Amino acid sequence: MEAEQRRDNRSSSNGERAPSNIVLEYLPMVTKVVVGILHSIYAFINLAFLCIYPVEKSLKDKVVLVTGAGRGLGREMSYLLAKEGAKVVCVDINAEGVKETADVINRGRTGADAGADFYTTNVAEPSQVNELAKAVEEKWGKVDVLINNAGIVASAPLMDTTDEQIKRMIDVNLVSHFWMLRAFLPAMKKRNEGHIVATSSVAAFTCAANIVPYAATKYGVTGLMASLREELRANPSNNIKTTTVHPFFLDSAPINVKHWEVKSTLPIVSIPQVARAAIQGIKREDVIVTVPEILRLIMHVLWIVPQKSADYWRDAFSSKINKA
Repeated sequence: MEAEQRRDNRSSSNGERAPSNIVLEYLPMVTKVVVGILHSIYAFINLAFLCIYPVEKSLKDKVVLVTGAGRGLGREMSYLLAKEGAKVVCVDINAEGVKETADVINRGRTGADAGADFYTTNVAEPSQVNELAKAVEEKWGKVDVLINNAGIVASAPLMDTTDEQIKRMIDVNLVSHFWMLRAFLPAMKKRNEGHIVATSSVAAFTCAANIVPYAATKYGVTGLMASLREELRANPSNNIKTTTVHPFFLDSAPINVKHWEVKSTLPIVSIPQVARAAIQGIKREDVIVTVPEILRLIMHVLWIVPQKSADYWRDAFSSKINKA
């Protein structure tokens, strides 16, 4: 026994580890890998089951705040939320547009019978956002679902974009999310319930010319939401959900606003199509919603293949975006 122990000690003094020590060292990691594989298999099976038999939460009587509700996707989501029975708080810098959205939902109803309210707010200004939070809390008591949808869409070569245009896009598309979260998240944490939704873009999964500031903001929103979810998960009893919506390029013709000229081998998506997918994702508590869904897989594949191959596929199928 003593001789064997001396041999083990000699192995240690020579810098060599005994086989038993190596096994013990790697056993926890191997165990985690095996459990991870089994967990992944279970997750795939569970996902397939939920695709066939989805579980959706009700939005009836929930207070849902939508930024950028004055037109486009924000307006369409507000309409669909009202049909779900939600109380919709419409927010936009466009006073006329946001009032029109609320008026269409209310259809003459006022007071307690009204299904929507509206606020004219510049979400890029933290002082205005804090005032909004106070006003909403006083009237509605709480916000169950916060949809950060406000955004600026524009295209141009980077060197043709002015300093003010870059700053404005970053402030509205990205920084405003911080102000909204800091204003509304504390109350959700106090109740330990709520749902935070952000409109990002498929541009956050890939790259394209002539939308450098826009794509940068969408990458930022995606990273913000992913990291926020991790912060929330640090609380074992967390019940605050997050959903990030990644639509392909929207057909803006119905709202008579042409942000850019898109030439794509893939069909662009309609505003109602994205709005329906977003509301469905909220009801199902999906972490990520991509419209169309297949694009998420395609974009992830491009991250794996060699760069020359990725460039080929982008040249073959990517969208060409030019200034409108």
